[in-house]
This record gives sequence, structure tokens and C-alpha cells, in this order.
Amino acid sequence: MLAAKLLQGGPMVWVLLAASALGVVVFVERRLTYHRVQINTTALLGGLKNVLSQNNLVEAIGICDATPSPTARVVKTVLENHRLAREEVKEILGQQGSEEVARLEQRLGVLATLGQVAPLLGLLGAVLGFMETGETVITDHHAHFAKAMMPLALGLAVGVPCFVGYNHLVAVVGSIVIDMEKAGLRALRMVSELEGPARRGRRKTVLQAKPEVEEAGPELFEEV
Repeated sequence: MLAAKLLQGGPMVWVLLAASALGVVVFVERRLTYHRVQINTTALLGGLKNVLSQNNLVEAIGICDATPSPTARVVKTVLENHRLAREEVKEILGQQGSEEVARLEQRLGVLATLGQVAPLLGLLGAVLGFMETGETVITDHHAHFAKAMMPLALGLAVGVPCFVGYNHLVAVVGSIVIDMEKAGLRALRMVSELEGPARRGRRKTVLQAKPEVEEAGPELFEEV
């Protein structure tokens, strides 16, 4: 019954049904992707800290490679560039973050466009319906009015869920981006903290070795 009424709405109904199917596909694909890339950031950084405390940078990078997440890729960027100056690492992090955000936002524009255009397509279908049945509206007002309004109702039925779905996905992306930024900064701080004792240890070794060289000098001169 409902299908028969929809088909009476004219050719614009088919366009709106196609738009509805496209919106469902995009929403499901993006939502599954976001679910797959969301990880426990605390657990990841905790495991990396244990590995890095053993001076095993290669294994830490391997863990990031094995984790299919933009957060892991950002942390990997920090590990691979940890010898650079802090400001340089932050600049590289910004570039990597922009690439990850662009990857996350793929196809979101489709939902936003459908949410805005579907009601307009429905309105266009309604106008075309009124123009087509304008001569007979007076004799059979109710039937032709309902037929002409069908595309408009369908346009709203498609546009509203698309717009709601778009806003939901944008919120999910925002959450992932925040976790990604925090993880990058925490990884940078973690690497700095782990490198600190090592640098102090190397400096202490050099300072301890220096007096031995100075003391060896006079002995050599005395032998001569």
C-alpha cells in the first residue's frame, strides 16, 4: 500500500529512494570504520612505555604498525622522529594529524549533501506534481494534493536522518581526533622522559672519564 502511494509521487521519488540507499551505505561504512579504528589509547601507551623502557624502539614501532588506528600512526610518527627537536616533532605531528583527519572525514560530505539536498528534491517533486495535476485539482482536490505532496514528505524523510547521521559521525570523528592528539603529546612526553635518564647517564660517564685523561698526562711526561 505504502509502496504504491510512493510510486504515484512521480520520477523524483526514484531519485530520493536512490539517495536514501546511498545515505544508508555511507553511514554504515563510516560507522564500521570508526568502530574499527577506535582503540584503548591508555593500554597502547602503557605497552609502548614498557617496551621503550627496555630501549626497544623497533618493537615499539612494530606495535604501532600492527595497530590499525590513526592514533597508533600518530604515535609511530613521534617514535620515528624522536631525535629531532621538540618543535620539529610537533610540526610533523600536525601534518600527520591533518592527513588522518582528512582520511577519517572521507565521504562525510556525501551525507551532509544528502541531508541538505533531499528536502529540496522533494520540494521540486511536489512543485512538478502540482504543475502536472493543476488542471484537475479542482475536481479531485484531495487525491491530487496527496500525490503531489508525496515527494516532499519523502524528501524530508530522507534528509532528516541523513543530517542526524552526519552530525553523529562528526561527533565520533571529533572524539577520535581528540584521542589522537592527546596520544601524540603523551608519546612525545614519554619519549622525552625516557631519554632524560639516558642522556644524564652518558654525560656522567663522560665527566667521569675526563679526569682519568687529565691524570694520565703527567705520568706520561714523567716517564719521558
